[in-house]
This record gives sequence, C-alpha cells and structure tokens, in this order.
Amino acid sequence: MTRLLPLFALLLTIFTLAACGQTAPEPAPPAPETDVDLTAVKQYALDHAAQMKTGTSALAATAQTYHDLLAANGFDYAAAWASHPDELTQLVLQARDNWLTASNNYELNEGIVAGVPSLAFYDTWIDAGPSGAEDPAAAYQWTLALPNGDSLENPGNFFHSLLEPTIWGTKAEFTGLKVDLDGDGTITLGEALPDANVLLAAAQGLDQATGEMTAAIETWQPTVSDAFTALVVMIPTMNEYFEQWKLSAFVAGQASEETAFIGASRLVDIAGILNGLDVTYDNVGVLVASADKNQHAQIMDGFADLQNYVADLHAQEASGTDFTSQQADLFGTEAQAKATALAGQVAQVAALLNVKIAE
Repeated sequence: MTRLLPLFALLLTIFTLAACGQTAPEPAPPAPETDVDLTAVKQYALDHAAQMKTGTSALAATAQTYHDLLAANGFDYAAAWASHPDELTQLVLQARDNWLTASNNYELNEGIVAGVPSLAFYDTWIDAGPSGAEDPAAAYQWTLALPNGDSLENPGNFFHSLLEPTIWGTKAEFTGLKVDLDGDGTITLGEALPDANVLLAAAQGLDQATGEMTAAIETWQPTVSDAFTALVVMIPTMNEYFEQWKLSAFVAGQASEETAFIGASRLVDIAGILNGLDVTYDNVGVLVASADKNQHAQIMDGFADLQNYVADLHAQEASGTDFTSQQADLFGTEAQAKATALAGQVAQVAALLNVKIAE
C-alpha cells in the first residue's frame, strides 16, 4: 500500500500557497502531548481488537470441527459431501460468519493499526501484505505450517490472501471441492468446500496474530504524532480500495477473477477505516480548533462528506444497485479527490502545530 501520497499532498499544499503569493503559516510551538488525552483512541482500538478476537477464536474452533470431519472421511471431499452435506454446509456458513465478525472489526481498526508506525506490521501480516508470488520484494517473509506436514511459503496476509479465498473457494489450491452449497442446482462463484488443512492452519494463525496485535495495542502509548500520522497516511487510500471493489464480485459479478473481497464489499471496509480515523480526529481536533477554528470546521465537514459519500454508495449497493466498472472508476476518482483534499488539510494543520508526521 503506497504511503507517500499524503506527504506529497502536504508539500503540494505549501507550494500552492507560495505560488499564489501567500506564505505558509509559521509553525506553532510543538503541540504539548499532555494537552490531548488519547485514551479514547486506544480504548476504541482495544474494543474492536477484542471483538475481532471473538471472531478469530470462533473461526479457529469452526475450522477444527471442519478438519475433524474431513479427517474422519480420509479427506475425501466428495465422500464427505455425499455423507454430510448439511453439516458441511453449516460449517462453511459458520466459518463465513466468523470471518466476517473478525474482518469487519479489523477494518474498523485498520486506519489506526495500519497508520501508526509501531502497529503497522500487523496490518501487513493480517490484512494487507502481498504474497511472495504477487510481490517477492514487498512480501512479508513467513511460513504457514499445515496440519498435514505441508507448508506455504510467504503466503501473504491472513484475511485476503489465505482465509477469504479458502472459505469462499476462489483459489483452486485452497479448495477441497466445488459444491452446490445453496442447493439451487447450480454451482456459482463462492460455492465450495475449503481445503481443511489450509483452513485450520490459517484460522489458528489468524487467531494467534490477533492476540499478538491486541498485546501490542495494550502496550501502545498513543501520541499526537501517531494520531496525525495515521490520518495523513490512511485518509488518501481511496483509489486502492475502489480499484479492488471494481474488480471484485460486487461489481464484476460472476466474471470476477479476483480471489479476495468476496466476503464483504470493499465499501464496508472503506467505511470502517474512515470510522476509525474519524474517532482519531475527534480526539486531536481540540488542538486543531485551538490553532485554526475554520480549518477545524473544514476538516470536520470533509470527514462527514467523505463518509456520507461512501455510505450512500454502499446503501445503493445493498439495496440491489449493480454498478459498472466505469462507475466504480468514477466513484473512486471522486472519493480520492475528496480524501486527498482532506488529508492535505490535516497535513497542513499538522505543520502549523509542528506535529511530526512519521515517514
């Protein structure tokens, strides 16, 4: 995920002021960290980490039950399906519900976790890192050991590289058998039995990683620099998410070749990220208001505008509107413009307050 755009936006803002015959405001003295209590931001992150852990623990338990059933059938997926179609269907649906609980709560935290340098590793491992096959240079180097003795080298992140394609059957190598889960006589995208060994290993791994992330949040002492860095880094990431939404089954339909972003619309993820960032800004806004009330009001309006924009699109999608890829591109461009402007305002006021934005 590219993190350079926010700093570029800050430089562009300052350059634009100079080109118009204006000078950028003189930096204020360093913002006193003790003037802002960020306990609420940390508590927000801990609350959603706890809810995420509820989902990951349930998913690990579901995966164990599923693995045990397949083991009892010699990992013969066709035979298991013939003997236990109802039980297997229920377990797959249960795994999806568990995954959604974990994923949705992570997305509500992602703006903070991915944006704070001391926590950002967990975003790479849990949610955003590419696999070695996708990007050998950027991939986190790690090994997922499977119960059957096999292993996956540099497999990417837990949510979208491993578990989502496994639970929804969008990667052949992580799929046990394509089946008619809903019993309508046809097998469509997302109807499959997961590979039991990949599912169990990835579910247990995600549960462990979530525990480690939670421990890191517990020891984290949030600073004003952390808060502004998360805002500047994570607000202007709309293009990436809208592009993934465009390629996903939520826009491309059954023709989608995307192996991830099938369990939940990327619009839900964007809304979650913005919610966490909004909470973060709410807790440093007092500093901004003390320096420039008009700028504070503009930032508040910018957040509301961007959040409402995404919420409206999701409401249309949820009500049955089928968007085209061309529309998705247009929406992404508009959202990115809003986000870039908002991040620029936040970066500008960070400079005014002399708050360091971590690189």
